[in-house]
Amino acid sequence: MLKVLRNKKTAKKVWIGLALVIIPAFTLWGFGGAMRSKEENKPIGKIYGHNVTDLEFKKALAGVRTTAIMQFGEKLPEVEKYLNLPAQAWDRLLLLYEAKRRNITIDDKEVIDLIQSAPYFNDKAGFNNRAYEETLHYTFHLQPRSFEEQMRENLILSKLHERVTGDIKVTEEQVREEYLKINEELSINYVAAFFADFAKKIKPTDKEIAEFYEINKAMFKELPAGDKKEPYTPELAQIEDKVKEALIRASSQKTAESKIKECQEKLKKLNFTKAAKACGLKSGSTAFFKSSGQIKELGNGKVFWDTARKLSKNQNSAIFSNDNGYYIISLKSVKPIDEKEFEKARSDFSKSLLSAKKNEAFAKFIQEIELKSR
Repeated sequence: MLKVLRNKKTAKKVWIGLALVIIPAFTLWGFGGAMRSKEENKPIGKIYGHNVTDLEFKKALAGVRTTAIMQFGEKLPEVEKYLNLPAQAWDRLLLLYEAKRRNITIDDKEVIDLIQSAPYFNDKAGFNNRAYEETLHYTFHLQPRSFEEQMRENLILSKLHERVTGDIKVTEEQVREEYLKINEELSINYVAAFFADFAKKIKPTDKEIAEFYEINKAMFKELPAGDKKEPYTPELAQIEDKVKEALIRASSQKTAESKIKECQEKLKKLNFTKAAKACGLKSGSTAFFKSSGQIKELGNGKVFWDTARKLSKNQNSAIFSNDNGYYIISLKSVKPIDEKEFEKARSDFSKSLLSAKKNEAFAKFIQEIELKSR
């Protein structure tokens, strides 16, 4: 029960942090771990061939709840519905089994050092036994032994995380590249073949709708419902409006693609404005935008930013598309980042980027071991 901890009067003054050590490692929990059906006191699933009992699962659920309390405090009731704690609990069990397979252990001293350093268990004189027990009782609703074992497990998980992600690094080039993706602003010239512009002019006949339905029946297949036990395709009369919309969409896309290709040829001799006018397409220039921004008329800026950044000034792009149409763009101008601001932010940004890459790798690791453990 680690009685030595609760009787100890001195404490470290450096906060190594329950939250700082544990929580950042698992901010992406919840990728795997679908809940298995369960009954009280019966196995609810298997991990590496081991039957997981309801009691084991409840302990894991208590562990992830404690971590959530550390992270969100009194705001936990507001965000709990978004956290999927049951899925996190299953991931916790999965990771603990994986750590056991790798012979990862934590001794009592490591647990003591971690808990001693928590600020909410300390006062000016150091570790306060009364504050410790009251915090566990009123905040975490746990007995000391249960809390201490949760902290041991958290340290095991943190060590597993370090083993899995310890070799991941970020270079100076990667730091700068990612910073530019977030902060650099571009402006572009564009020609756009919007699907909606062509859709307005398409008025399919009943015959065309029927022919489209016969050729593309597979795209209208629906999941079993009512007395249908297998996927089925409704009769045309039941979904005529849906078929008509699909036909108009397909036709408008085909026309837009043809027009943007025509415009691409004309751009070899004409500027954007004249080429677009000759093909009946829209053209324009944008204000400065970031990759995460929105562009008036064009929508989400990311695909335009990513494409433009690979271009030399006034070089035309290849044809590309999004959900709304086909485009050709050229890079009009670049607003450089503030180099002084970048230098100020470099260190913290580098740490954040490294943490994000590690969490991404660890999330992938969770998915992989979940498949292996079945």
